[in-house]
Amino acid sequence: MISIKKIGQGSSIDHVISQFPDVKRNFLFLVIQEYYRNYENNNKILLNYVHDKTPKNILTLLKICLTLLYFSNKPQYAIVNDAVEEGKILKKEKLINAVLRNILRNKNNIKYGKFIYPNFKKILDKIFSSDSIRNYVYSTMFTKPKNYQISLIDNQKAFYKKRVFILENKIIKECFVQDIGNFEVIYSVRKFFKDKNLIDVCAAPGGKSILLNSFGFNVHAIDNSQSQIDKFKENLNRLNVKINIQKVDFLKAKFTQKYNSILLDAPCSALGTFRRNPDVTVKIDQSKIKKHQKIQIQMIEKSLKILNKKGFLVYIVCSFHPFETIEVIDKIMQKHKNIKLHKINSHKMVKRQSGYFINPLSFKELGGSDIFFVSVMEKI
Repeated sequence: MISIKKIGQGSSIDHVISQFPDVKRNFLFLVIQEYYRNYENNNKILLNYVHDKTPKNILTLLKICLTLLYFSNKPQYAIVNDAVEEGKILKKEKLINAVLRNILRNKNNIKYGKFIYPNFKKILDKIFSSDSIRNYVYSTMFTKPKNYQISLIDNQKAFYKKRVFILENKIIKECFVQDIGNFEVIYSVRKFFKDKNLIDVCAAPGGKSILLNSFGFNVHAIDNSQSQIDKFKENLNRLNVKINIQKVDFLKAKFTQKYNSILLDAPCSALGTFRRNPDVTVKIDQSKIKKHQKIQIQMIEKSLKILNKKGFLVYIVCSFHPFETIEVIDKIMQKHKNIKLHKINSHKMVKRQSGYFINPLSFKELGGSDIFFVSVMEKI
């Protein structure tokens, strides 16, 4: 209950799980992921067992129990007993016991569908007009995603562009973890950066910087999160890669030089990572996303100030929310008449107005992908 509350308040699943002993983490991670993957399914099921005025905390407890009953090996009696004990604290133990007993009596007749949280579906449908893309994305919400690792050097054994491998049990030497969609973005935009001296503005934990470094770029990496920088340094040490990473608040920092090549992977809602972070599908907060948009625009504005004429700025977010993607670039283009948008040649992306979205369906045979937005700007 406490874990779900913290996640609902904005913490990530990974952060919440990290607070528990190692022995509990795998189990909790799997249960919490399934809780959010089936959030709307559980809502539909409970409609048959509770009334509209059931307190939210009781509904949360019952949804946790449903998740445990259908997606874990925990004994049924233990699930019910633990829930009733929790119910005593909430003074609703009789209700909880009655509902769970009714569910258990009907357990074999309860079928999980593929119901999607309405707000998430509404936003996704705005971006992808293709039914085939939509239906594929819907289906991936209920399956455990494949993880990928990227090689620092070309490798003939890789299954995609001589660099991408499936991550199964352990990371291969000279590889780092990165989603295949993320890889595709950097692989496709790197050609725009004519100057190999590049600043990566929100670099940590370092996947994009490391990939660009492997393509021959001299990356100056900055980030404002010490915990993410620490992860970046761990990756650099493991891979024996040398990249200059500094703790810098980009919006407050004063720069004495200008750049021809800037990569801005801006802070966002991470809505595009819903397969591995299913909690984002039910935590869509328009006011928070509007705040993200304000920061994203400020970061682009700052980037343009330190960008030389004929220089390139690449804007990336792991989101498909219009507020963080299309609208951001539209507002920049309305204000700045000296910016030219460039076409990206990738059959793995879908163009929408001022930018491109990774098309997960194009990676279906390889295991799917997260959804990223990217826009390439040249200062003219």
